[in-house]
Amino acid sequence: MRTKLYLASTEALRDEARFARLLETVPDTRREKVLAFRPDSARRLSLGAGLLLNFALAAEGLEADEIRVTEYGRPYLPALPDFHFSLSHSGERVLCAVSGKSVGCDIEAPGRYDPKIAKRFFHPSESAWLFSLPEAEQPAAFLRLWTCKESYIKALGLGLSQPLDSFAVQLEPVGLAQAADERPWRLRSFRDGDYACALCGLEGVEDAPVQRVDFSEVSV
Repeated sequence: MRTKLYLASTEALRDEARFARLLETVPDTRREKVLAFRPDSARRLSLGAGLLLNFALAAEGLEADEIRVTEYGRPYLPALPDFHFSLSHSGERVLCAVSGKSVGCDIEAPGRYDPKIAKRFFHPSESAWLFSLPEAEQPAAFLRLWTCKESYIKALGLGLSQPLDSFAVQLEPVGLAQAADERPWRLRSFRDGDYACALCGLEGVEDAPVQRVDFSEVSV
């Protein structure tokens, strides 16, 4: 299966009637997860992630209701062992990556840049590169590094048991300067407006198509 990305805004889910209708289309486990959140913004993001996964499955002609989670927190579909996916959300956007092999994605909205995070969690070579940049360029570079590292962690499937400083990402060109294992991982960094996005996988990463999904047009 070809690696693909699906991207959507959750703005359309602000409509309460549409939110309620679309909530009925996701599996029970996702519905319960959505309703467990208190802020409406968090509910929209959680529902949006479930809707994107539904959309991706339908695009492949697949169906699956039961989602399980590994001991490291990686979600998977027991009925579809060859269908790998990753979900991410931030701000008002949701991102979903699917592939026939291990895959990870991450999206981050712009926020306050804290150099202490880079010093504490980044590989020394990443921190050195980041702080060598003009101060005005550091916030955007930080987000790019962060999303690349998160997407790689998700693709590995080991969660935070894999320390963030145990591997190094380079951005010029984008790739792994020091990997956590010997598989041929590929990284891709891109932007969606002010949002930083990243994709990590074993094949088809550089040319993976990005399909935008409009939740106001999703049929019930």
